[in-house]
Amino acid sequence: MLAANLFLLIYIKLYVKPHLRKEKNCLNCGAEITGRFCSNCGQENIETKETIGHILRHFFEDITHFDSKFFTTLKYLLFRPGFLTMEYISGRRAAYLNPIRMYVFISAVYFLVSFFQNNHEENLKDDILYTHVLNKYRQHLADSLRQHANAIKLTTANDSTRIHTIRDIASSLDTVVTKKPQDESVTASIGEKGMKFKLQEDRYNSIQEYDSVQRTLPESEKNKGFLNWLIRTNIHLKEKYGSRRQVVVEENYQHSIPKLMFIMLPVFALFIYWLHSKKKYYYVQHVIFSIHFHSFTFFLFLIVALLKLILPVSISQDILSLVSWILAFVYLVIALRIVYKQSVGLSFIKSIAIALLYFITLIIGLALAALISFFTA
Repeated sequence: MLAANLFLLIYIKLYVKPHLRKEKNCLNCGAEITGRFCSNCGQENIETKETIGHILRHFFEDITHFDSKFFTTLKYLLFRPGFLTMEYISGRRAAYLNPIRMYVFISAVYFLVSFFQNNHEENLKDDILYTHVLNKYRQHLADSLRQHANAIKLTTANDSTRIHTIRDIASSLDTVVTKKPQDESVTASIGEKGMKFKLQEDRYNSIQEYDSVQRTLPESEKNKGFLNWLIRTNIHLKEKYGSRRQVVVEENYQHSIPKLMFIMLPVFALFIYWLHSKKKYYYVQHVIFSIHFHSFTFFLFLIVALLKLILPVSISQDILSLVSWILAFVYLVIALRIVYKQSVGLSFIKSIAIALLYFITLIIGLALAALISFFTA
């Protein structure tokens, strides 16, 4: 198959020639053309009626043109921090892939690999949905057993035993009528892997029941503010979906941070903008720097994700993640030094400041993401 594609490419390159128009006016902008391409807009002066061969030729030219630019750009991106940003700011852009195009391509490949790597999470969501459906059938069976037990007439001594046994079975299947502890509990914690929210609430089956109990409590014992809103919202969701007496949500750093980084790119540029001269540099230049840095970081994540597929040991995976973050920080220091022409020490200090601001923003973003997941779990 590869050989056939290669033969087709060579054939199109050698034998399928574009038919140039005899007229010298550009069909796109109307300017006079002196060669093959318009000097005003760059459009090729070819006949509008193209064959399939001509279309395929343009396709392969675009692909090979993209490939040559991509690998050239990738080489400088990986091994010469700050070089591409300097080239872009200086106006030397034709030889390299557009920064946004490069960033979108690398991040898209990363998220594609990450999707296959984390496919088990989708299976977990399916399991949760299955649990909701199963609970409905269990409750229906429990209610049917109770109705059957109530219909049994006490005519013999064994009838009482039958009724008691059926009701015990119904209680074991029941998903609504359960023992109610005296207290609710809401906890949040931050660990090595991420954030964790946990809510234990088994006292109330409806908002009406919750509100009526709250009205009878002394003012000092009532739930107030965020806790009141949290538990009340959870009871509403429990009424609607069931299976929310205990809710545990874990927001994993490894899965969530790359998604937040995709959104936070302009925020990263803003941090750099704060730490450098407003007269000497425009915000858009910091954005270009941010795009190149994030492209490098996502490429690191991509390599780590691929290595984790063949290195299942968790210790090795943690070491890879740590090394990738260290490399990203070192890259940031060098890139700041090259682009903004400051000393290594000052670049190092600014890198620490940017990293801290970025880390704090990521934590806030993770907390919001975990809270959203908490109410959609």
